[in-house]
Amino acid sequence: LPRHLAMALSRELTESSLPAIGEAFGGRDHATVLYACHKIQKERQKDGKIKKVLEELLGRFKQGL
Repeated sequence: LPRHLAMALSRELTESSLPAIGEAFGGRDHATVLYACHKIQKERQKDGKIKKVLEELLGRFKQGL
């Protein structure tokens, strides 16, 4: 879950391609990154705790930018 969250955040906060994000996470395939993003999006909709964590992290990162 933490890696999936990190991949989804990377996708949302950067303009990096799926292959570039996968490479940054230890040579993962672009399909792995896409799967992680879709999984987190589904979890975000049904689990309030994950939604809150994501919103908090996004807020922190965007303030630092």
